[in-house]
Amino acid sequence: MDLQDTFYVMGIVYMAIMFILMIVAVFVAISIKKKINAIHDTIEQKLHKVTEIIAAGQAVADATKKVFGKDK
Repeated sequence: MDLQDTFYVMGIVYMAIMFILMIVAVFVAISIKKKINAIHDTIEQKLHKVTEIIAAGQAVADATKKVFGKDK
C-alpha cells in the first residue's frame, strides 16, 4: 500500500465519519426542536388557564361591586 493509497483511505474514512455525524446532528436538532415546541405549548396552556382565572376573578369582583353598590 502506497502513501497515496493511505491518504485516500484516511480521506474516505474521515468523510464517512463526518457524514454520519452530520446526520446525527440533524436528528438531534429536530429532537431538540420538538422538545422546545412541547415546552412552549405547555407554557401557553398554563398562561391561558391563568388568564381564565384572572377573568373569572374580575367577573366576581364586578358582581360584588354591583351587589354592594360600591362602583368607583
